[in-house]
Amino acid sequence: MKHKILYILFLLFVSGQLYAKDPYPKFTRADSLHGYLSEFRSCYDVRFYDIAVTVKPETKSLEGNVSMLVSCENPQQSVIQIDVSSLLTIDSLFIDSVLVTNYKREHNAVFFSLPQAYEKGQEYTITCSYHGKPAEAVRPPWEAGMVWKTSESGKPWCGVTCETLGASCWIPCKDHLSDEPEDGMRMKITVPKGLVAVSNGMLQEHIETDANDVWIWKTNYPINSYNMTFYVGDFVSYEEEYKGIERSFPLIYWVLQEDLEKSKKSFAQTKDVVAAYEEFFGPYPWSKECLKLVESPYEGMEHQTAIAYGNGFKNTFGFDYIIVHEVAHEWWGNTVSVDDYAEIFIHEGFAMYSEFLYVEKMFGTEKRDRYIRIWANTLKNIRPVVGPRDVNFWDYRDTDPYVKGALTLHGLRDLIDNDSLFFDIIKSYNMTRRNSIVTVKDFTDYVNERTGQDYSWYFKQYLYSKEKPVLQVAASVKLNEEDSVYVVENGSRKIFYNLVKVRWVNVDDSFHLPISFVVSDSSSVQVSGLNCVAKHDKVVPTTDGVFVAFYSNEYSILFSVKRSECFDVEFVKKFKKKK
Repeated sequence: MKHKILYILFLLFVSGQLYAKDPYPKFTRADSLHGYLSEFRSCYDVRFYDIAVTVKPETKSLEGNVSMLVSCENPQQSVIQIDVSSLLTIDSLFIDSVLVTNYKREHNAVFFSLPQAYEKGQEYTITCSYHGKPAEAVRPPWEAGMVWKTSESGKPWCGVTCETLGASCWIPCKDHLSDEPEDGMRMKITVPKGLVAVSNGMLQEHIETDANDVWIWKTNYPINSYNMTFYVGDFVSYEEEYKGIERSFPLIYWVLQEDLEKSKKSFAQTKDVVAAYEEFFGPYPWSKECLKLVESPYEGMEHQTAIAYGNGFKNTFGFDYIIVHEVAHEWWGNTVSVDDYAEIFIHEGFAMYSEFLYVEKMFGTEKRDRYIRIWANTLKNIRPVVGPRDVNFWDYRDTDPYVKGALTLHGLRDLIDNDSLFFDIIKSYNMTRRNSIVTVKDFTDYVNERTGQDYSWYFKQYLYSKEKPVLQVAASVKLNEEDSVYVVENGSRKIFYNLVKVRWVNVDDSFHLPISFVVSDSSSVQVSGLNCVAKHDKVVPTTDGVFVAFYSNEYSILFSVKRSECFDVEFVKKFKKKK
């Protein structure tokens, strides 16, 4: 689910009405069946998917066969659940060679009994044949499903994008983010004669028959279920070798015939994007295979090693943000993954922050700051970034996991105030968590461990609360002897000091983010018991408030709070008492 500026600005307009009463929908049994890792799913672990699917563009239908090699995790559990869309018809279901004749459907969940008891770690195969018309995407990739289109040449052009909707919309599977097949996936795609099918991993074989073309792809890496995909079209390909940190591997581009020349200019930036991310986050995670960009009939999606590209070869900001964003997901979301959409900050917040870092590296900090401000203007603060677990919930209209997530990382960089340490934390976290499932808490604990500081208050505010901090600034006043500030005699006249009070509101008492004052007078004096600010100093307000003194020499001091997208500033005459 990728961001688009005009679309997000439209969402800003309607979001107030969408979430005016309750920031979350009423969750249903179907939500729990999809999102909750119950005993019916946790009792087995998928090791490998072997998928064979025939794509029929003329009827917008699929028929296929999926074999899941699984291992037993709980020998006491005799009933298991697989996930198959209710729009798809199950033709047969086997456990190894035993036909399952009795199964129960509930929404997209299918329950059945195992034909025998299995020991822990013992492997067996679940094989399901099926056919039907999968859900068609209404607004891909946000409202997901199958996408059926026709290219300019008049030939079929289709694919599947299924984040949040789930891979069960088009294949039988264990449709839960926590279970990535350790040994990877094989995809055999049968398409009408003359068409090309592209999938994850490396091409194993292309078989031509009188009626069809068969394309067989395979990845040996773990892969999350919404990343398993295919594209069908009148594609041609070209490639270049990329010399990576660990090894060289191919960058392969699959595009429609009519867009071949157009793509070459835009896709030329891909190697720079990969190089930047290898510098920031470590070696490309799938370097034993490849990185593909595949022209898709929808805007974009981070399908592992086969990224969907549908941005029209446009460099809106001097670069193509779909390439920059989706390639980042190979590090964040595809190799370091979460088990629940509640934790999607790890996927989307990091991917968007990768955009910030790429702009900074390629164009400098000034352009980076402008880019950040564009996105900061889309903040909603309607829901916490970390959402409810076990219900497969993430509303694509709420873009805060992208934007607020990225700003949280950018603010953390300022807070740590040590770029060497910050970038080492980000890279080492990615390297040590590769091909594993993580949570937001795991990341925040890692930051605390590496810095030796407790930043729980920071993450609590920006990831677990929907409220945006507000810095209240009480108006500057000229003081006299009754105030708790020294008044110094200087010859025949007195020198006074300006005094300001600042405090945090909309936060709990643990919040103590430093803020920067910018003062027009660079003079500085010692004032007992107060923070005396020079030209650029940081102050740490509390929720009770803190005094800030400025040397005034009987003249007003011009000051401002350094601009931040992470909090609002409110000027008041005086603080109201807390309730």
